Amino acid sequence: MTDMNPLACSPEYQRLREQYETLAATYTALVSQYQEMTDHEAPHLSALYMHYFGKLLYTQLRLVLSLETLRLRRSLLQAYINRDEAPNIAEIDKQMAQQRLEFHRLLEEKQAQLKAAREYWDRPHLSPEETKEIKEIYKTLVKRLHPDLNPHYTEEDKRLFLITVKAYQTGDLPQLRAVLALLNKEKRTEELPSDPEALLAEIEKLREKKSFLELRIAKRSESFPFDHKELLSSPVKILEKQAELEATIQELEATEKEMQTIVTLMEEYKSHNL
Repeated sequence: MTDMNPLACSPEYQRLREQYETLAATYTALVSQYQEMTDHEAPHLSALYMHYFGKLLYTQLRLVLSLETLRLRRSLLQAYINRDEAPNIAEIDKQMAQQRLEFHRLLEEKQAQLKAAREYWDRPHLSPEETKEIKEIYKTLVKRLHPDLNPHYTEEDKRLFLITVKAYQTGDLPQLRAVLALLNKEKRTEELPSDPEALLAEIEKLREKKSFLELRIAKRSESFPFDHKELLSSPVKILEKQAELEATIQELEATEKEMQTIVTLMEEYKSHNL
């Protein structure tokens, strides 16, 4: 049996220990909050956003890209007309090839978002009791496995944490139960420094980590999809947003039709020298 450091029994040390434990509890709650935002709220809100607006946003993007394509084509055609030359359509198509590839990539990205939203809503849904249980287990596992909460983080912890995140994202309750059962076989105790100065240093480190995480949470809350949380919670605002997108699409369709007519006429330009 090792002798306890007399300083660890002092009132000052006990005060620091209480301070550390309070700070650790706050930081642990913040870590759980951030993981909940990342692994549950963000996918849920993103899927909800795409459910209500995804098809309209895809149509809007397609029309915007189509107009950009037509504008570039008009510009290239105008260069030939300014020289009083018949446009070389093959050469123009060649010059526009890179733009077409980039626009195709952007449309594929939007399609992938729509597909992910459909898959999210099509997966089996948990009952209210199962939803409550899966959240409770997830919070417990985050406390046990998150790298920011475990100074002695191992490769096995990393493996189990990745399994936990994936299981939570897909609603795999049996998998989370299995990870929790495995961890319950192991009992871990946190060893705090017995020296007050060393403990004070740990408190300062924890304060810095807490402040940094609070900033990350604040920044995350202001980004997509959290910046649309109020919109997605209001049926009236959802309908207004859909109507706004539909009106924009109608305007873009009219502009696209007009631009296509102009480009078609320019493509048929014949040099006066012919």
